[in-house]
Amino acid sequence: MLCSSTILLAATSLLSVAQAAEVFGRSDKRGLVFVPSTKYPEDNQIWTQSGSDLTWYYNYGVQPSSAFASTTQENFEFVPMLWTVSDTFLTDIKTLVAGGRNISHVMAFNEPDGTQSTGGSNIDPAVAATAWIKQIEPLRKMGIKTGAPAVTGSQRGFTWLADFFSSCASQGTNCTADFIPVHWYGNFEGLASHLGQVWGT
Repeated sequence: MLCSSTILLAATSLLSVAQAAEVFGRSDKRGLVFVPSTKYPEDNQIWTQSGSDLTWYYNYGVQPSSAFASTTQENFEFVPMLWTVSDTFLTDIKTLVAGGRNISHVMAFNEPDGTQSTGGSNIDPAVAATAWIKQIEPLRKMGIKTGAPAVTGSQRGFTWLADFFSSCASQGTNCTADFIPVHWYGNFEGLASHLGQVWGT
């Protein structure tokens, strides 16, 4: 997902949102990491204007961004994220659903293999597995699709993810994820090569 978003955002720096929609087409895979602009708050709405091909966003948190408070899930889907270990994430999601917000996807643990100084949530895989079992796994029973921990696109990230799933298994579950987000800060060819090296061995 991030790769698609990165490509789109790079393209929209050269094209208008409407032109980008014509070039790339609308896709459920195109989303946005939303960080509100405090200097130019009017720019926040560019992502939902006519012609935008973005269909979802996340903001590293469990609550929708205030900039899109009046936007429905159908028009611009909010995807909550369990950024770090929490005892209230499951309850918070149930509250959103009970309040009428159709949550269909959640994500977990932003760059847990990275340090907090670089935006990572810096969580031990075993601790993350325990939190997942308590806070994420029950959401699958509600029909909500779950994203695996969003590790860095590095060998360290893939090692962390393998340790996470091993820890889940040792705790009696497989921590089923419906999709695996990977952060990658490079071009598509580099990502394809990296994934081939990691999973081709």
